[in-house]
Order: sequence, then C-alpha cells, then structure tokens
Amino acid sequence: MAFAGEATNPHTKAADLSRLSKIFRTREELDGCDVTSESWQQALQRRYKTHQDMKGILNHVEEVDMSIYDQFDMRVTPYLAQLMDRDDPNCPIRKQYMPFQGELNVRPYEVADSLAEDHDMQEGTTVVHRYPNRVLFLVTTNCGTYCRYCTRKRLVSHRERAVNKQQLESGFRYLESHREIDDCLVSGGDPLLLNDRQLEDILSQIRARAPHVKLLRIGSRLPVQLPTRITPELCAIIERYDVQMVNVQVNHPKELTPLFAERIKMLRKTGTMIGNQSVLLKGVNDDVATLRDLCMGLVACGIRPYYCYSCDIAEGNHAYQLTLARILELYHGLRGFISGPAVPTFVVDGTGGLGKMPIIPDYIRELANGEIWATNFEGKVHRMTNLEATTLDQ
Repeated sequence: MAFAGEATNPHTKAADLSRLSKIFRTREELDGCDVTSESWQQALQRRYKTHQDMKGILNHVEEVDMSIYDQFDMRVTPYLAQLMDRDDPNCPIRKQYMPFQGELNVRPYEVADSLAEDHDMQEGTTVVHRYPNRVLFLVTTNCGTYCRYCTRKRLVSHRERAVNKQQLESGFRYLESHREIDDCLVSGGDPLLLNDRQLEDILSQIRARAPHVKLLRIGSRLPVQLPTRITPELCAIIERYDVQMVNVQVNHPKELTPLFAERIKMLRKTGTMIGNQSVLLKGVNDDVATLRDLCMGLVACGIRPYYCYSCDIAEGNHAYQLTLARILELYHGLRGFISGPAVPTFVVDGTGGLGKMPIIPDYIRELANGEIWATNFEGKVHRMTNLEATTLDQ
C-alpha cells in the first residue's frame, strides 16, 4: 500500500502532480489562488515545507534552526497559508503551524510518548488497545499539515515510522480475533491523507473482518486544513462503510470558513455524526470570547463540540500549556453563557496512559457537616437539602 499524497486516480503519478504544481512565492500569488479550482492532491503538492518558504508570504517570520525539522517536519497547505495574518506573528493560525525556536528547549516534565500509546500498542500492529471495548488504529504517520503541539510527533512525519502493509494486516487480524472490541477509531497521522482507494481498503477490511465493531470512527484534521478533501467520492465511501462518526479539530473561529462549512454540509448528508475535538492552546484559544464564538460556530455548522483537551505534554509543547485554574475559568465562561449542546466536555488525557478524565468545575459541593450547596453560572448559591443524606433519611 502506498501512502498519503498520491492521486486517487492510480494512473496519475505523484511526479506528474509535482510538475503541475508549485508553491506560491508571494502573498499576492497565494491570495489569487482558488483552492477549489484544483484537486486536493495537487493542493498538497503546493505545501510549504520550511519557514524559509513562508518568507514571501508572511512578514516577521521567526528564524529557527533547521535542526527543528530533524525532530518534526513542517507542512502548511496553501489554504491554511491564506488564513494566516500576513503581519501578526501571534495570528492564531500561524501559532498552530509555524515552527519556533523554543520547540527545541524540552522541559524536564515533557515526555515523547506522554500518553504511553507505545505501551498499549499491540505487538506487530499499530492498534492501541487501552480501554476494554475500544481501540485506536493508527493507519498512517503522515498529515496534511503538521500541528506544532502534536501529541504524536515522535511518530508523525518520520519516514522510518511509516505504517506498512504487514502492520495493517496484523491490525485487521487483531480486530477480528478480539470480539469484545465494538468501537474502533481510525486515526494517524491523518487517515484522510490516504487516497480514496487506500482508505476504502482499510474501511472495507474492518467491516468485513470485524462485524462486531458497532461504532467505526475517523479522526481527521484535514477538513480544517484543506476542506476540498471532502469530495463526493469520499462521502460515498463514508456512507458505504457506515462510518458513524468523523471527528475533526477546529481550534479557532477563524478556521470556520465558508468553504469549510460548505464541505461539512456535504459530509453531513452521508448520515455520519460530526464531532469536534479542540485542544486548548495558550495564545490561540485561551480566551472566553474566542471559545464562545468557536463553540457556537461549530453547532451552526452542524458539528457537535465534543471535547476540549488540555494540551498534552509531548516534547516541546510547553509554550501551549494552560494551568488547571485557567482551564476552569474557561469552562465557567461557557457553561450557562452559550447553548447547552454547544458546551464541550473539558478533559485531560492523563500522562502515562491514564486515559481521558473530565475536568469538572465545583458547581455542587458537600461541606464537612453534610450540607450540599450549589453555585450557578452567575455565582448565585443555594442549599440543596433534597440531596443531603440527613434529609432523605427523615
């Protein structure tokens, strides 16, 4: 099996696309590009691969040591480059994707495999089996664009860690033989970077060999990074193999473009649920007004705000970290101030493989004397005697 970046048409060679494509060297040239006028494969050939490539597109580009790319590649689609503010280095899109020198200053508490996925990865496969009934199936180590805060940067972008046919086959066999698994999340890397034939091969194998899987999910950021990846052909595959949920990752309202909304609407017509898993990022979305706009913007697109993650402590991620106190402030700024269905669950994915744990504000408190007090979103308090044991025993 070949991997991401190849054309869906097997007769179209990657080299042919490369000859047809070039990166846009000036902002004027970039802004004049209509990403809907070419295939998503051709757009991928125009990705920016170093900060040097971006200097004709953006002003005030940080000069970083080229050794950064030995640790973690850079890829930026032209679509995302169009969303980046030309002059502001603190643009929320720039901050997610542009490398910065501080990435090389790894803090003592940062861990390459912070979620201990390698520990729970089944031998010979790329299946991570941590929870009793569900698994994570990593089918590629490539992405359309690389997020600088990636939790899997130890795997992602490294050619020597690429997923091979043998690992995929072993993964299918593992699913087949473990009938307790009824939930499978296909992830990576980004599975939608695979072409349609490759993706269909994977989904068809899962459905044919593991009919006990009741919930088949795909996790992808490509709809945000290059919405044109959502095509009628892709939607037909999603519907054909009854993919019940597609999780995307929108972190800022600026990513909710008309093109994104249009392609999400196309995807919704397949009947799949669409959820969003944001990552809380310092300097990007650690602001109540931003999160309110984001969550309400998501539901307006028909996307359920599913999770808001605390940023994982992968190596080099310290610049994005928020304290628990700040995360709770952000939660309090949402609950009661926006529509209930728009409020995501705030979670931390526990270091060392503890799994996802909800971050829950203390709205209901039991005092030492057994009294129970409730505090609402406006700070009003009331004693809830109906919840107290002494009341119920009377």
